[in-house]
Amino acid sequence: MTLRTWQLRLSLGIALLTTLAFALPLGYAARQQAADRAQQRSERRAAALVTVLAATRDPGAVRAAWRSTGEDAASTCVRVPGDADVGRCRAPGSALGQASREGRTVRARAVDGQDVLLLPVRLPDGRTAFVESLVREAEKTDGVAAAWTVLAGAVAALTLIAAMGADLITRRLVRSAGELVRAASAVGQGELGVRVPVGGPQEVRKVAAAFNTMTDRIAGLMQSEREFAADLSHRLRTPLTALKLDLDTVEGPAADRLRAAVTALDQQVTHLIGLTRKGSADASPVPGQGTELTTAVGTRMAFWATLARAQGRPCDVTVDSVPVTVDVGEEEVVAALDALLGNVFRHTPMGTRCEVYAGLLDGVPSLVVEDGGPGIPLQEAASVRGHSGGASSGLGLDIAARVAAEAGGRLLVGTSRHGGAQLLLRLGGEQAGPRHRTATGKVPGGASPAGDASF
Repeated sequence: MTLRTWQLRLSLGIALLTTLAFALPLGYAARQQAADRAQQRSERRAAALVTVLAATRDPGAVRAAWRSTGEDAASTCVRVPGDADVGRCRAPGSALGQASREGRTVRARAVDGQDVLLLPVRLPDGRTAFVESLVREAEKTDGVAAAWTVLAGAVAALTLIAAMGADLITRRLVRSAGELVRAASAVGQGELGVRVPVGGPQEVRKVAAAFNTMTDRIAGLMQSEREFAADLSHRLRTPLTALKLDLDTVEGPAADRLRAAVTALDQQVTHLIGLTRKGSADASPVPGQGTELTTAVGTRMAFWATLARAQGRPCDVTVDSVPVTVDVGEEEVVAALDALLGNVFRHTPMGTRCEVYAGLLDGVPSLVVEDGGPGIPLQEAASVRGHSGGASSGLGLDIAARVAAEAGGRLLVGTSRHGGAQLLLRLGGEQAGPRHRTATGKVPGGASPAGDASF
């Protein structure tokens, strides 16, 4: 339920209850007034005959006066002791006795269920005559239906006016909240220049001002981060240039390895400078422009093969023969591979075995790096926080986890079949194709249908 719908229902309920609280007593009062008017009319009809009885006791005169009342004659009657009743009398005998004893007007219930007024009249000879007047049922409800109709219309009109007023206020509030939601979504997509107009109720204005302050702060921090990264990258250029010049004077196999390493480092620095110039929004991957995982890993492993041979490390590389595409750039795939293998080379003794696999793992594009070192003691914490423990800073795992998240996957940390660390990058969702490996991420004894390379 939206805020506008909730507010509209609440306003309708409150307005309806408020108007009914006034309308119901008014309707009851209108009904009571109609009943009082009916009784007053009945009393007026009886009063005319009481005047006649006070003037004469002649039955003929009384009957003539009764007939002269016209339509009212059907609702009245006169009872004179010793004479025949004039008109149709309805009051029971008990009511006659009560009226005679009390000497006042009595309201009684007739045999047919209708209300009658019984007026006692004292005659000069001491006897008591009675004048009856029927309280008509139609007169009891005269005007009540019209009053209820007016009250119902008033209730509907007031409820509608209250709902329209509440909806107008709610739309203003929802409009301000909607602008805040759209701005937050834009900031989440990297548009840090978006700001929210400060308007609406006081609470909404405070939220909008706080949001704008937060966005300014985020933009400032990101700008500072880009400037720092750019400055650091440029500072690295100077020693790299000097190192390249010095390597030109060195000959032999070691010089070739050093030149390859320096060239790779220079490429990474250039890439970092480009990212800081474009900003994080421009550096995000473009949907539909992915990287062929097996090709990228196979090409990069040519560089790591040289280092592995230099340290005496057996390094088995397995890549699927079927192309596997992931939704991140080639630089990101290479950065993740470098981060994971860099941890292996830095935190395991020389000569420790390592294995690399790239391809489909249970139908999911995956990159697996295993080693025979001491392993990672806090595996679950490392996969969540990107910190491997010990003397490691955890930055390598942070880089790998970020790349996996950008590809729509995650980083899993486990134990390899050699007792060391197993780092599994799931780089996206399931894809159609042969499933060459099981979910354990183990290399099945070199029995992969892809080509294996050992260094």
